[in-house]
Amino acid sequence: MSKFMQSVDERTRLAGTNRLEVLLFSLGLDRNTGKEEVFGINVFKVREVLNVPEITHAPDVPPGVEGMVSLRGTMIPVINLAHFCGVKVDEPPQILIVSEYNKNMLGFLVHSVEHILRMEWNQIKVPPPMMAHRMGGLITAVSELEDGRIVMILDVEKILAETTESAEDEKMLYHGVHE
Repeated sequence: MSKFMQSVDERTRLAGTNRLEVLLFSLGLDRNTGKEEVFGINVFKVREVLNVPEITHAPDVPPGVEGMVSLRGTMIPVINLAHFCGVKVDEPPQILIVSEYNKNMLGFLVHSVEHILRMEWNQIKVPPPMMAHRMGGLITAVSELEDGRIVMILDVEKILAETTESAEDEKMLYHGVHE
């Protein structure tokens, strides 16, 4: 059996176990805190990871949406997670994480990716209520890594909902003012 097929089989078997795989990434060094925080996304929602391709910038998009890319003929909206999460960075993002769920594809600009971490569900905790409120519910879970860093696991669906709601709000505001 090829290594690839073996890897697919291992991940498929994870679905029925008490484990979760999370892709760890960074949004970059935050000017406000001087720290580089660790974020994560469920691997089952990651389609691929690639160097940032050329982004077509579009007018009239919600804050944090950089534009779109064509990935093998599919147009994918691209969100700058640092901007969306309120992290102030000096370096532009280098990596695009393409996420797919419910037949929706979305690209997330991030500074760097670390690795995939296999975690037991008992290692994953609910974020403190203040944190969930501050980030608008974007963080669905947190966990402490072996090196003492805390990883914040983002809710991909919430990010899509936030950007979609923002676009709808702006559309309603525009039409309400100009009609």
